[in-house]
Amino acid sequence: MPFQFNVGDHSSPIWKYTSFDSSKYSKCKWARNKLFRMVKNNPSCNAYFRTLPKGRSLSAMINDSSIWVNYGPTISPLHGEIHVPTGEIAIGDRAFNMGRWMVLATIIHELAHHNGAPITGGDTRAEEAVYHCGLGTSEEYYDGVDDPSTPYDPHVGG
Repeated sequence: MPFQFNVGDHSSPIWKYTSFDSSKYSKCKWARNKLFRMVKNNPSCNAYFRTLPKGRSLSAMINDSSIWVNYGPTISPLHGEIHVPTGEIAIGDRAFNMGRWMVLATIIHELAHHNGAPITGGDTRAEEAVYHCGLGTSEEYYDGVDDPSTPYDPHVGG
């Protein structure tokens, strides 16, 4: 069973995390379906995730039903966040307002944190996961020039 979205069937231990409404959930479902196709067709997704501190492949993570993704209505200005002690992930309004591709990128980024990519100190490994899953350009990655048409942002750390 794959990672799970909170649609009212889960009570998060994090008071500020809640369930998705139907419009947000539809973007989440699209993102999960796209993520499964990406992992199947882009070996660099799994290869990159295996380099992170916990060493899990992205395939293993997206097939882990113990991982919960919640709605985070109060996490602005962030796209998403992870509560490290519990591993619970939240996606905020900023990601939803930017569209389903940003929801997908946010899930990838937060799963990288779940897999051990540091949250603080300007470490860019979580955002680099977005690039290695095919959501950024090589110019962005190698030259640090942000392309606003992609959800990858070379300037995001943590």
